[in-house]
Amino acid sequence: MKGMAEQTIAERTQEEAPAARSRIMIALAALAILAFAFGVVWLQSSKYEPLTVGKIAPDFELPDLNDKAIRLSDFRGKVVFLNFWATWCKPCREEMPSMEVLYKNFEQDGLVVLAVSIDRVTTKKDIPPFVKGLNLTFPVLVDSWGQTDKRYKLMGVPETYIIDQQGVLREKVIGPRDWTVLNNLQVITGLLKSGSQSAQTAPPAT
Repeated sequence: MKGMAEQTIAERTQEEAPAARSRIMIALAALAILAFAFGVVWLQSSKYEPLTVGKIAPDFELPDLNDKAIRLSDFRGKVVFLNFWATWCKPCREEMPSMEVLYKNFEQDGLVVLAVSIDRVTTKKDIPPFVKGLNLTFPVLVDSWGQTDKRYKLMGVPETYIIDQQGVLREKVIGPRDWTVLNNLQVITGLLKSGSQSAQTAPPAT
Protein backbone atom coordinates (compact mmCIF):
# COMPACT_ATOMS: atom_id res chain seq x y z
CA MET A 1 0.00 0.00 0.00
CA LYS A 2 2.81 2.34 0.90
CA GLY A 3 4.48 1.79 -2.45
CA MET A 4 1.26 2.48 -4.32
CA ALA A 5 0.75 5.75 -2.37
CA GLU A 6 4.28 6.94 -3.16
CA GLN A 7 3.74 6.06 -6.80
CA THR A 8 0.47 8.05 -6.88
CA ILE A 9 2.17 11.11 -5.31
CA ALA A 10 5.01 10.90 -7.82
CA GLU A 11 2.54 10.71 -10.70
CA ARG A 12 0.62 13.73 -9.38
CA THR A 13 3.87 15.67 -9.02
CA GLN A 14 4.81 14.87 -12.60
CA GLU A 15 1.36 15.92 -13.79
CA GLU A 16 1.40 19.18 -11.81
CA ALA A 17 4.94 20.20 -12.88
CA PRO A 18 3.96 21.14 -16.49
CA ALA A 19 0.96 23.08 -15.20
CA ALA A 20 3.15 25.02 -12.77
CA ARG A 21 5.65 25.81 -15.53
CA SER A 22 2.80 26.95 -17.73
CA ARG A 23 1.53 29.33 -15.03
CA ILE A 24 5.02 30.76 -14.59
CA MET A 25 5.37 31.30 -18.34
CA ILE A 26 1.98 33.04 -18.49
CA ALA A 27 2.95 35.28 -15.58
CA LEU A 28 6.28 36.17 -17.22
CA ALA A 29 4.53 36.89 -20.52
CA ALA A 30 2.06 39.17 -18.74
CA LEU A 31 4.90 41.05 -17.05
CA ALA A 32 6.67 41.46 -20.40
CA ILE A 33 3.49 42.85 -21.98
CA LEU A 34 3.02 45.29 -19.09
CA ALA A 35 6.63 46.43 -19.36
CA PHE A 36 6.26 46.95 -23.11
CA ALA A 37 3.02 48.90 -22.65
CA PHE A 38 4.66 51.10 -19.98
CA GLY A 39 7.58 51.76 -22.32
CA VAL A 40 5.27 52.78 -25.17
CA VAL A 41 3.34 55.17 -22.90
CA TRP A 42 6.58 56.69 -21.61
CA LEU A 43 7.93 57.21 -25.12
CA GLN A 44 4.68 58.78 -26.27
CA SER A 45 4.60 61.14 -23.29
CA SER A 46 8.20 62.24 -23.86
CA LYS A 47 7.43 62.70 -27.56
CA TYR A 48 4.77 65.28 -26.74
CA GLU A 49 6.57 66.86 -23.80
CA PRO A 50 6.73 70.57 -24.65
CA LEU A 51 9.97 72.38 -25.29
CA THR A 52 10.63 74.45 -22.18
CA VAL A 53 12.57 77.63 -21.46
CA GLY A 54 16.21 76.94 -20.60
CA LYS A 55 16.66 74.14 -23.14
CA ILE A 56 18.74 74.35 -26.31
CA ALA A 57 16.48 75.19 -29.24
CA PRO A 58 16.45 72.23 -31.69
CA ASP A 59 18.44 72.92 -34.82
CA PHE A 60 16.94 72.57 -38.30
CA GLU A 61 17.64 73.39 -41.93
CA LEU A 62 14.88 74.70 -44.18
CA PRO A 63 14.69 76.46 -47.57
CA ASP A 64 13.71 80.10 -47.86
CA LEU A 65 11.47 81.42 -50.64
CA ASN A 66 14.47 81.36 -53.01
CA ASP A 67 15.25 77.72 -52.11
CA LYS A 68 18.35 78.75 -50.20
CA ALA A 69 19.03 76.43 -47.26
CA ILE A 70 19.01 78.21 -43.89
CA ARG A 71 20.12 76.61 -40.61
CA LEU A 72 19.09 77.91 -37.22
CA SER A 73 22.60 77.29 -35.90
CA ASP A 74 23.98 79.69 -38.52
CA PHE A 75 22.80 82.52 -36.26
CA ARG A 76 24.65 81.62 -33.07
CA GLY A 77 25.88 84.83 -31.49
CA LYS A 78 22.64 86.62 -32.37
CA VAL A 79 19.22 86.82 -30.75
CA VAL A 80 16.72 84.86 -32.85
CA PHE A 81 13.01 85.55 -33.05
CA LEU A 82 11.63 82.26 -34.37
CA ASN A 83 7.98 82.37 -35.40
CA PHE A 84 5.81 79.52 -36.71
CA TRP A 85 2.84 80.50 -38.85
CA ALA A 86 0.64 79.57 -41.81
CA THR A 87 -1.14 81.45 -44.59
CA TRP A 88 -4.56 80.13 -43.48
CA CYS A 89 -4.02 81.38 -39.90
CA LYS A 90 -5.91 84.65 -39.28
CA PRO A 91 -4.07 85.50 -36.01
CA CYS A 92 -0.78 85.02 -37.88
CA ARG A 93 -1.83 87.56 -40.48
CA GLU A 94 -2.76 90.00 -37.71
CA GLU A 95 0.57 89.49 -35.94
CA MET A 96 2.86 89.80 -38.97
CA PRO A 97 2.84 93.63 -39.37
CA SER A 98 4.10 94.07 -35.80
CA MET A 99 6.81 91.48 -36.51
CA GLU A 100 7.92 93.57 -39.49
CA VAL A 101 8.13 96.67 -37.26
CA LEU A 102 10.13 94.67 -34.73
CA TYR A 103 12.51 93.49 -37.43
CA LYS A 104 13.04 97.00 -38.83
CA ASN A 105 13.67 98.47 -35.38
CA PHE A 106 16.09 95.86 -34.05
CA GLU A 107 17.80 94.32 -37.08
CA GLN A 108 20.76 96.67 -36.66
CA ASP A 109 21.06 95.61 -33.02
CA GLY A 110 21.57 91.98 -33.98
CA LEU A 111 18.03 90.60 -33.94
CA VAL A 112 17.29 87.84 -36.45
CA VAL A 113 13.67 87.17 -37.39
CA LEU A 114 12.87 83.78 -38.92
CA ALA A 115 9.26 83.08 -39.89
CA VAL A 116 8.71 79.37 -40.56
CA SER A 117 5.61 78.58 -42.58
CA ILE A 118 4.06 75.21 -41.78
CA ASP A 119 1.90 75.34 -44.93
CA ARG A 120 1.81 71.90 -46.50
CA VAL A 121 2.18 71.18 -50.20
CA THR A 122 -1.45 72.08 -50.94
CA THR A 123 -1.15 75.66 -49.62
CA LYS A 124 2.58 76.25 -50.21
CA LYS A 125 1.73 78.29 -53.31
CA ASP A 126 -0.05 80.84 -51.11
CA ILE A 127 3.12 81.83 -49.24
CA PRO A 128 4.72 84.27 -51.76
CA PRO A 129 1.52 86.33 -52.31
CA PHE A 130 0.96 86.39 -48.53
CA VAL A 131 4.46 87.75 -47.94
CA LYS A 132 4.20 90.23 -50.79
CA GLY A 133 0.76 91.43 -49.70
CA LEU A 134 2.07 92.34 -46.22
CA ASN A 135 5.40 93.73 -47.51
CA LEU A 136 7.39 91.45 -45.23
CA THR A 137 11.16 91.78 -45.51
CA PHE A 138 12.39 89.30 -42.88
CA PRO A 139 13.42 85.77 -43.92
CA VAL A 140 10.53 83.36 -44.49
CA LEU A 141 11.30 79.64 -44.40
CA VAL A 142 9.12 76.81 -45.69
CA ASP A 143 8.51 73.56 -43.78
CA SER A 144 6.03 71.73 -46.00
CA TRP A 145 6.95 68.32 -44.59
CA GLY A 146 6.61 69.14 -40.89
CA GLN A 147 10.29 68.83 -39.98
CA THR A 148 9.97 71.34 -37.16
CA ASP A 149 6.57 70.19 -35.87
CA LYS A 150 8.01 67.30 -33.86
CA ARG A 151 11.20 69.07 -32.83
CA TYR A 152 9.34 72.03 -31.37
CA LYS A 153 6.25 70.04 -30.26
CA LEU A 154 4.03 72.62 -31.94
CA MET A 155 0.51 72.84 -30.56
CA GLY A 156 -0.70 75.29 -33.21
CA VAL A 157 0.11 78.61 -34.85
CA PRO A 158 1.27 81.21 -34.26
CA GLU A 159 3.96 80.22 -31.82
CA THR A 160 7.10 82.26 -31.16
CA TYR A 161 10.42 81.25 -29.60
CA ILE A 162 12.98 83.80 -28.42
CA ILE A 163 16.45 82.22 -28.57
CA ASP A 164 19.56 83.78 -27.04
CA GLN A 165 23.06 84.12 -28.47
CA GLN A 166 24.06 80.66 -27.18
CA GLY A 167 21.07 78.95 -28.79
CA VAL A 168 19.08 78.61 -25.55
CA LEU A 169 15.32 79.16 -25.51
CA ARG A 170 14.55 82.19 -23.32
CA GLU A 171 10.86 82.81 -24.00
CA LYS A 172 8.01 80.83 -25.56
CA VAL A 173 4.88 82.66 -26.69
CA ILE A 174 1.74 80.73 -27.60
CA GLY A 175 -0.65 82.71 -29.79
CA PRO A 176 -0.28 86.15 -31.39
CA ARG A 177 1.34 89.14 -29.73
CA ASP A 178 1.64 92.79 -30.63
CA TRP A 179 5.39 93.20 -30.99
CA THR A 180 5.18 96.98 -31.01
CA VAL A 181 4.19 97.05 -27.32
CA LEU A 182 7.23 97.64 -25.11
CA ASN A 183 6.06 95.29 -22.36
CA ASN A 184 6.09 92.43 -24.88
CA LEU A 185 9.73 93.10 -25.79
CA GLN A 186 11.39 92.81 -22.39
CA VAL A 187 13.13 89.49 -23.05
CA ILE A 188 14.25 90.52 -26.54
CA THR A 189 15.62 93.92 -25.52
CA GLY A 190 17.27 92.40 -22.44
CA LEU A 191 19.11 89.83 -24.55
CA LEU A 192 20.14 92.42 -27.14
CA LYS A 193 21.39 94.73 -24.38
CA SER A 194 23.41 91.99 -22.68
CA GLY A 195 24.91 90.99 -26.03
CA SER A 196 25.88 94.58 -26.76
CA GLN A 197 27.52 94.97 -23.36
CA SER A 198 29.45 91.73 -23.84
CA ALA A 199 30.73 92.95 -27.19
CA GLN A 200 31.84 96.27 -25.68
CA THR A 201 33.73 94.59 -22.82
CA ALA A 202 35.34 91.91 -25.00
CA PRO A 203 39.13 92.30 -25.47
CA PRO A 204 40.22 93.55 -28.89
CA ALA A 205 41.19 90.92 -31.44
CA THR A 206 44.92 90.54 -31.97
